[in-house]
Amino acid sequence: MELNAEKSADYEYIDSGDGGRLERFGPYVFHRPSPVALWRREQPERWERVAGVYHRSSSGGGHWSFSERLPAAWPVRWGEFQFEIKPTGFGHMGLFPEHTGQWNWVKQTIGAGGKGCRVLNLFAYTGAMSLLCARAGADVCHVDAVRDINAWARRNAAASGLQDAPIRWITDDVMKFVAREVRRGRRYDAVIFDPPSYGTGPRGEKWILEDEMLTLLDLLQQVTSDAPRFVLFTCHTLGFSPPLMRNLLLGWRDRFGGRIEAGTMVMSGAHCRWVLPCGFFARWQRETAG
Repeated sequence: MELNAEKSADYEYIDSGDGGRLERFGPYVFHRPSPVALWRREQPERWERVAGVYHRSSSGGGHWSFSERLPAAWPVRWGEFQFEIKPTGFGHMGLFPEHTGQWNWVKQTIGAGGKGCRVLNLFAYTGAMSLLCARAGADVCHVDAVRDINAWARRNAAASGLQDAPIRWITDDVMKFVAREVRRGRRYDAVIFDPPSYGTGPRGEKWILEDEMLTLLDLLQQVTSDAPRFVLFTCHTLGFSPPLMRNLLLGWRDRFGGRIEAGTMVMSGAHCRWVLPCGFFARWQRETAG
């Protein structure tokens, strides 16, 4: 299992249970659904004082109810970075804290290979991994299908002092973009992807993970350089698992050697004994000389 490798005074995983998770983003506490939290809440009194509750609909999507007036957005610092936080219609906040468990590994893997690492970050959302890789010394291609999300990511870059970092900001359908990169002969030394279960591209392109997964993996192997460093695959889709995701990365090990690790992304808190599963990861790393 991967625990949070980075901590933030601006964020706290407080409690979970009875199908929900309780978190503080900056000064505000939120209750969001977490169907895997089947245990009883440990701190029931903390759940009575929340700024917002996200109610998931049985037909998909959901809505927020707020107990106080919130600003349109507010900053949260995490390590060297600052992120703009706001509740979205999908129940997201603009940052996935569970992904921070991969941060140290990504930084170390980029650093271990020396200069000149080219990273392709797909389904890149508000840019946390893009900023992390850029600060570690990589050239980054950040791809997301939603123009407003990419604008949000660029604001995060500016707030983190990385407005001039070597990041290409691409608004495009991921499959079409990667296919064009293959035709252009562009190659990347590292690939990061966090595909959604379902999605829509900027021109109405439909994305269903199970239908597109093998085609995406084939394209990603074609866009991989001759001396790649790593692949990081994270996922929150129901039915996916560490063994399944490990199997999907075997093509890189077969071609380049190296090793694959897979596991569960989790949240842990200093004052909460519940370790909360939050999706899965698989990562391939090429063995370095020496």
